[in-house]
Amino acid sequence: MTLPRKVAVIGAGWAGCAAAAELAAHGVAAVLLEASDELGGRARRLPLELAGHRHLLDNGQHLLLGAYVETAALLKRLNVPRDTIERRPFELHYPDGFRLQAARLPAPFHLAGAIAASRGLALSDRLALVGLLRTLKKSGWNIGSDCSITEWLHECGQTPHVVRRVWRPLALAALNTPLDRASAQIFASVLRDSLGAATSAGSEMWLPRADLSALFPEAVERYVVTHGGEVRRDARVTSVKRSAVDERLSLLLRNESARAIEVDAVVYAAAPTHLEHVVGDREHLNDIYEAVARFEHEPIYTVYLKYKPGVRVARGFTALLDDATKRRYAQWVFDRGALDANNRGVLAAVISSSGPHEAESLEDVCQAVAQQLADDLGLPAPIDARAIADRRATLAAVPNLHRPSNRTPLPNVVIAGDWTESDYPSTLETAVRSGRAAARQLL
Repeated sequence: MTLPRKVAVIGAGWAGCAAAAELAAHGVAAVLLEASDELGGRARRLPLELAGHRHLLDNGQHLLLGAYVETAALLKRLNVPRDTIERRPFELHYPDGFRLQAARLPAPFHLAGAIAASRGLALSDRLALVGLLRTLKKSGWNIGSDCSITEWLHECGQTPHVVRRVWRPLALAALNTPLDRASAQIFASVLRDSLGAATSAGSEMWLPRADLSALFPEAVERYVVTHGGEVRRDARVTSVKRSAVDERLSLLLRNESARAIEVDAVVYAAAPTHLEHVVGDREHLNDIYEAVARFEHEPIYTVYLKYKPGVRVARGFTALLDDATKRRYAQWVFDRGALDANNRGVLAAVISSSGPHEAESLEDVCQAVAQQLADDLGLPAPIDARAIADRRATLAAVPNLHRPSNRTPLPNVVIAGDWTESDYPSTLETAVRSGRAAARQLL
């Protein structure tokens, strides 16, 4: 087989960017096409004015993990400076003094040290934690018949306190799905590569110092262009047509219908809901379209609150005890000023998954989160606040979730995205893995 000379990548989210970089690394001319004017998809830069000051933030607060091995490998290939990301051992802190923090020791002693030195866990809680991790390791991180996380944790004898303080916040952060309908097997896969990794680096928490566009998509753009490819913004693909003569593909773009882009292959890395409209061919792709039609989605809200520059969050971020019945919606809060001095006084509170907050206005959600931070952290009222709601942020990570593979019945069309086949939830790492895998299918 010969390599395709030219490949179009539709969509410059993290999956599309990863695919374009992988193609470029193997000498293939990649044309990365993005419908909007900003690369990065659902993890990109967001200029936001708070109290009259322009801040470069993100359209959603993200936390990366040391378990994101393919993301790390790609960042290294792209020559992204290591100090762009703050790496720290796994930690779970609450404002009331609860602490579970990994020791700076090789695995598995880093977790043993964390559990032994924890604050706020009774002996029964510690035994439950250790027991669950041991059971998972013995089973090869396979829980058997998939079920909800709530049901699984109950069957595994986890105490209500350890569920509330440890497993629930970690599961919501990873799967963005309420525990009573989230897949226990997908959660076990995340635990396998993080807390259960062979090295302590797998459980590290990575906090990007730069905005997400600068961290990854813009580095990909430089790499692709340097390697003979092309990146085009405001380039929405309206259709992909196959030549009856030589099997090449012709892409029509909005506002450029008179001049098509001719390529040897296509990586479709845009939203799954647009796939049928752009590619068509239901005869061959019907199974993929049916799988997409069954998808459910979960929202993520990021509430940015602006305080005076002296307001800080200890250690840069903390977990919060949420309780929707009391309008305590946020599960985490991050100090953006601790990562970038230009954002001093800006906190980012995260509300993962669906809940009663969706019925409120964004202004009311901001007010509720501000009150929650005042109660828990003793903060004054913010000077300004803005909520960013992505109502279809991730796939609902439900039990036995079926996602299509990268390969399609069409020999020169592959798909990529955090919605494709994976044992992971819809994370940045899932998108990067999918993009690289799709590119390799063509290679």
